[in-house]
Formats: sequence, C-alpha cells, structure tokens
Amino acid sequence: MQQKGLPLRTFAIFLLAALIGVAGGVLGSLFQLGLNWLQELLTGGAGPDMSEAVRDNLSWWQTLLVPTFGGLAAGAVLLLLRGRQPPFGVADLVGLVQLRKGALRIRQSIVQIISSACTIGSGGSIGREGANSQIAATVASMIARVTKLSSKQRAVLIGCGVAAGMATSYNAPIAGAIFVMEIVLGNFAMDVFAPIVVASVLATIVRNELLTEARVYQLVSQEVQRLPLGLILAALVLGLFCGVGGVLFRGALRRGRGFFRALRLPPPLLMALGGLVVGAVGIFVPEAWGNGFEVIDVVVENAGGAAPSLALIITLFFWKQVATVATVGSGGLGGIFTPNLVIGAAFGVLFANALGKMTAVQPGEVAAFAFVGMAGLTAATMHAPVTAVVLVFELTGHYELTLPVMLCSIVASVTASVLDEDSYYTAAMKEKGEDMPGGLEDLAIQTTYVRDVVRKDCLTVAHTADFTEVMKLLQTYRGDTIYVLDAKEALVGRIELQDVKAFLNDPSLTTLVLAADLTRPVVTATNDMSIARLMPRFDDPELREVAVVTDDQQRRLIGRIRHQDVLTTLGNEVLGRQRRNLRIPVWGRSDELELPQGYAMRSLTAPAAWVGLAVDALPAAARSDVVVVLLIRSTGDHDRTVPATAQQVVEAGDELLVLGTRAAVQELRSMVDEV
Repeated sequence: MQQKGLPLRTFAIFLLAALIGVAGGVLGSLFQLGLNWLQELLTGGAGPDMSEAVRDNLSWWQTLLVPTFGGLAAGAVLLLLRGRQPPFGVADLVGLVQLRKGALRIRQSIVQIISSACTIGSGGSIGREGANSQIAATVASMIARVTKLSSKQRAVLIGCGVAAGMATSYNAPIAGAIFVMEIVLGNFAMDVFAPIVVASVLATIVRNELLTEARVYQLVSQEVQRLPLGLILAALVLGLFCGVGGVLFRGALRRGRGFFRALRLPPPLLMALGGLVVGAVGIFVPEAWGNGFEVIDVVVENAGGAAPSLALIITLFFWKQVATVATVGSGGLGGIFTPNLVIGAAFGVLFANALGKMTAVQPGEVAAFAFVGMAGLTAATMHAPVTAVVLVFELTGHYELTLPVMLCSIVASVTASVLDEDSYYTAAMKEKGEDMPGGLEDLAIQTTYVRDVVRKDCLTVAHTADFTEVMKLLQTYRGDTIYVLDAKEALVGRIELQDVKAFLNDPSLTTLVLAADLTRPVVTATNDMSIARLMPRFDDPELREVAVVTDDQQRRLIGRIRHQDVLTTLGNEVLGRQRRNLRIPVWGRSDELELPQGYAMRSLTAPAAWVGLAVDALPAAARSDVVVVLLIRSTGDHDRTVPATAQQVVEAGDELLVLGTRAAVQELRSMVDEV
C-alpha cells in the first residue's frame, strides 16, 4: 500500500521548526522585556522611547556616562569567553549556515546575549535582531545536535532560528522568512521554505501574545500620501543615491572597525570608548541614541510639517551614522537593520526636500519618501531588495507605496552591487578569511560534504586473500570495485574487475596470485572534505568512485562515494527535492498506478555496440538495478513498441524504455552516452 501524506522525516522537520519558532518567540519577547527594564533603570523611561527619556531625565554628564559604562560592562562580560569568539549576530549566522561549519554553544551564546543587552540597554546604536536571532539559532543548533541531523537539515533549522529572531524583533513574519531565503540560505525550494515560514509565523504569534505593541513603528499613517507618477519615477533617482549611500555606509563601518582595532585596547576599554562617543553625540542629538525605533516617528512627523525642524533631520542623518559606526566598530554585538532604517528614512526626507526645491511636493509626499528611503538604503547595504520591500511594508503598513518602494529598492541593490560585489554580510565573512560561495551552484558544491553523500556498502578483502576468494566476491558483488585492507584494517588499495581478466586465461597462475598482487592505488577522500575539493579527483574518466577514509594515519575505510551520487546530490541541492511522479495506466484497473518515490522510467537510444544483441545479452553493468520494459522501434512513418523479452534482439535506431531507481537510470544514461 502506498504511504500517503508527508514522509515522517519531513513531518519531523516541521515539528522541530515549530518548536524553534515558539522558543524564539518566547525567549525573544523575554529579551525585549528585559531590555525595557534595563532602559527604564538607566534612563528613567520605559519602553522604546529612549531619546525622550534621555532628554527629559538625564543631565549632560549622565548622558555621557550611561553608554560609556554600558560599553564597559558589555566588554567585561565578553572577557568570560577567554578569547573565544563563536558566531554571533546575523552576519556570523549567515556564514555559519552557508559554510555549514562552526557551532553555537549555550554558554558562549548566553555570554554574548548579555553583552548585547548591556550595549543596547545603555543606548548603543545597534539593533536587537542580532541577539534575538542568536537566541533562536542557539535553540535550533541544540535541537540539531540532539537529533543528529545532516548538515543541510541543521542549516535549515538554524535558518528557522534566524527567521524566528527577525520576526520577533520586528513583528514581521513574512520579512523574516524572506530574509532567510534570500540572504541566509539562498534557496526558495519548498522543502526549505515551508519550515522557515512555520518558525517565523509561530514566533510572531507568540511575540504578539507576550508584547502589547502591534507594529514596531507606530507611524503617522494619515500623513502619508500615494505618490503621483512623477514622484514615483523620482524614486529611481533616490535608488541610485541609496545604492551609493549603502556602499559608503558599509565603508564607514569597516573603517570604524579598523580604527578601534588599531587602538589595541582590551574589549572593555574599546567598548567603553565606543559608548563614550555615543554619549557625546546624545548630549546634542538624543535621537541618535539606541536602535532608533521611535526616531522614525520623529522623521515622519517632521516630514508631515510638524516640529521638529529640518535641521534636526540633517543632524540626525549624520550623527546617527557616527553613533552606529562607534557602536559597531568598538565591538558592540547586535544588528544594523534598525540603524539602517533610521538613516534611510532621514535620507529619503532629505531627498524629498531637495526635490521640493524644483517642484511642488506636499508634506504627505515628503513623509512617503521616508519609507522609500528606508527600503532603499536597507536593500543597498544588505543586497536584499525583496527583504527590504517586505520589511518596510510589514513595519509600517503602507502598502500603497508599493511601486516607489520596489523601484527604489531594486535600483539601490543593483547600484550597490555594481559598486561593490559584497553585501554587509559577505564582507563581514571575508574579513574573517572565509571565501563565500556565489550563486546556488557554487553554494551547493562549497557547502555539501563527503559525509552527506558517502555510501557505507563497501566490499573489502584482506591483502592475503587468494585469487579464488577475490573472484568469488566479484561474482556476487553488484559493483566492480573491492577494497583491500592490511592486517591492521588499514586501506591499502583497490581491485577492479578488469584487474583479474589477465589471469583468467591462465588458470595455473591463479594459485599463486594474492589480493595484494592485484591491488592498484586508491583515490581517497575524508568525511569533512567539501564536494568542491572532491570533484577534481574524478578528472580520471575511468574512476567511478572514491574511497572515504578516516582523517588520520590509520586510514581506516569508512565508505565510498560514487561520481553519480555527487551529481545527484548537487542536483537536489540546487533544484530542491522535487517529487516527479509517473502514473501508468494498467489494463483491468479503473485507476492508474504510481511509481514508487525514487523510481523513474526513461527512454534511451541504444548505442551501436548493442545492435544485434538480445536483451538478456546486454552488458551486465547496463542492466544493474534497471529493467528493460519495451523497445520503441521506428518503422518509417510511425513508431511501434516491441516487448523486451529475453530473446528480443536490439536493432539499429531502437529506443529502450527502462525502469529503475533514479540513480541507476541516470548511471545507465551516462554509460550509454560513453558508448
């Protein structure tokens, strides 16, 4: 009976994704509540309105010292790691998933999350999405470790954690899922996308139950107007400016890190110095403090014609960048999404005001450009136009600005890519010496490893075995390679079917021949080797498989890896596992039979070497794991089918309809092409 519904493994992934989503929503919400408490303790103001609390409750010297001591505390906490810096933040998680190496440990993650809370809670200009993503991704890593999932499934679960963290931070489930697919995983296959959506949605549901705010940005909706055609086209120009601005902003962050690194101070002093810069900026521009959740309201109210003045927007545009560079450059742990949005909103308003010098622009239209600028600068910095568009829509609820936001985002992303091929995330990984893969194909071969493809069904023989034992194994084994082991079970070589042919014509020699005499050198690989490093070993056209051995001097045999298995796995990685079922009408049945999953039926043109052979006389390797069902024979103006009986002779131009596993059918196709 055919199994219906989702396979058990797929269902398990959905359950794990749901668990990660719930855990991410609960822990992320608790983290936000903890930040609110810390901000109230340090500034006397509750909630995200930190700039108002700074202006009303703190004197100038308190404004200077609060982020300084916050940075000092954040750096002191990091000393608990004793120099070890495991992945933290969205940029590091992107590398962790794409390169599929490294690990998230509970102790290190907790230390880094506490450090991030000290930075954000004391006014550091950095986003909380980094800590939230780290929390949920750590849960995902623990689950993957306990369940002993493959590297790909582990990457998907960590992606679920990143999506849950983003969704919890911004109350944006769609943007959280799209961000992971576009940037983190680079894959929109359904078997990957579905669990990501589950985690993102559940995290948002839990967050909305624990936190009272609806949208992160409580924006002044009535001030926003739909843009006329002329201003929609002007969004293209803004996109060009945002593209350049995104590259410059990333360059400023890079130079800031270089400046603080050159000081060679211990982390507590470096981060205290970064906090001191933020405090000095906050004395004159309190809006530059914190991640900037409430500052968007200030920008939009100003754009709509209300106080404060345009001078504040100009000041905020500049000093928010200074505060962000100081926080990130000194080692503050967190994300840059929110500062990006604030700077982009200010940039959009400045552009609209400049545009107003040449043509009439209404206050509500100026406010609309704040949102367009948010999407544009985010798309340029991250090279993620789809994420930027969806995120702005979910944060603000202004879907009427679809056209200008989309135009600005795509132009900004393309412009930034032309000027600098690296996004904020890929640049961060390259600074650490990692070579990031480009494109799905490169990503697949760089992040798929031998351990993901290895077969354990090796046939082995002792090097002292006689010729008769070797022949007996070859006659009963479906493959054509036997691996030879020495007395210590170490791999010394391989024997192939063609190696014994020379001895078959002279039986008198067989009594003197041992397995060691037949052994030829073997090509080896290790479990941790990427497919990118493995593929050059198949340059020899006669080599069909590579032996997988332990990475030590003993060279114990673990398994084997076939060339065809590598190609099949890469196809699944790039295209996603797409189930293609074939239904066959059967005489006497009212319905159709469906081939089992993993099987295929294909037609292959018979090579010239097979012409004149009966079906049961075809090469044994060609009939391994496949069944010849029919011969399709051309008779001039039409084709006719001929039963593939054992005595049926193959004629020139015949096509063979074969049935078997996908791997076997593909291997037969490759063999036919070689013939």
